[in-house]
Amino acid sequence: GDVWIRDGDILAVAPQAPAPAQVPRFDASGLHLLPGFIQAHTHLGQALFRGLAENRPLLAWLRERIWPLEAAHDAESAHISAELGLADALLSGTTTIQDMGLVTHTDALAQAVARAGTRALIGPCLMDEGPSNLATSTERALDSAVLTPPAEAEGRVVPILCPRFILSCSSDLWRGVVELAQRHALPVHTHLLEHPQESTEVRAALGVDQMTYLDELGVFDTDLRIAHAVHLGPEQARVLGTRPLKIAHCPSANLKLGSGIADLPYLQSLPGAALGIGCDGAPCNNDMDILEEMRLAALLQQLRGGPGSFPARRALEMATCEGARALGLEHRIGRIAPGLAADLVALDLRRPQTFGPEPVSVYDRVVYGAGRDAVRAVWVAGRALLRDGRLTTLDLDDVLDRAARAQGRVLARAHLR
Repeated sequence: GDVWIRDGDILAVAPQAPAPAQVPRFDASGLHLLPGFIQAHTHLGQALFRGLAENRPLLAWLRERIWPLEAAHDAESAHISAELGLADALLSGTTTIQDMGLVTHTDALAQAVARAGTRALIGPCLMDEGPSNLATSTERALDSAVLTPPAEAEGRVVPILCPRFILSCSSDLWRGVVELAQRHALPVHTHLLEHPQESTEVRAALGVDQMTYLDELGVFDTDLRIAHAVHLGPEQARVLGTRPLKIAHCPSANLKLGSGIADLPYLQSLPGAALGIGCDGAPCNNDMDILEEMRLAALLQQLRGGPGSFPARRALEMATCEGARALGLEHRIGRIAPGLAADLVALDLRRPQTFGPEPVSVYDRVVYGAGRDAVRAVWVAGRALLRDGRLTTLDLDDVLDRAARAQGRVLARAHLR
């Protein structure tokens, strides 16, 4: 069939018909057309740090490497880091990300999104506790909390509030975030229940568990999206009650940092839950390949719950229609349907690793077999950002050259090797 696009939206999905004269056309014969993939949790500002924080558990990973490196960013290096991360994501078919920005220079990340042509929900990373060269005052964090989207993004950049996690945010900062969320009707995105050590340190520092602490501050009464939820079980869910929760599952990062394997069927059974998927950041993954993330998500659930406990179709839904729900954007993206944005990815499954004519499930072919080499074209709002496997809005060689130089400058400023 044909997908008809006008002014960035899908006008119709119809049987094959001759295209009107003068209408640009893309011949997708033999390809599989899907909604553009959605990443529910990323760190574009960390793309320059790939391989620089290896062999550390979560809190040491943050304190010894990631925080010093983030503190060493300037606007130029932040922009280049975002371009590097976006190129990485686009090459695997990603069209939308939800990103936890940087404490400073998040506007540079947003400018890179505008230039690349993708969609992003993004906000400054809020920290008023932590290293003095990175954390800010509570007042300053709240003053800078709401990103002003660049005009050239044409509505593709949406502001969100991003308190980093409990151990880097004071109770006053959390209260301020809740107030801002209610006043401006903004979503809140944070890390929660990621690693056992995190829970231990929170209880030691605050005398209560993470869920009780955030509940008392009103955080669960916002439009909350949490990254990880590896250790969210019945005890934690009782605090939530019937309040809905949006969750970003990041299997590669959870494996690399030794955080554990989330129970996806249980999380999806929670009242009103919406479950997306994301690659997290380059230093804990180490890439932004959403297809690889889908495969890992599905495979790990077979290990956790037994074969058949999490079909491939559900993994693909986490990167499309369910992922759109997890970002609160199901009215705009996540499906190929009239009235939705023309965010699409075309896959070529005519290759040995994805071979499988009927009755083989196309979902199994995509989730278990498809890699970056299958991605032939990507569109956002009807604009081609990748054609024939090549980026159109970013010069990949130039991005890589500038990223290499920027990484050296960041390392020098951070006094790390």
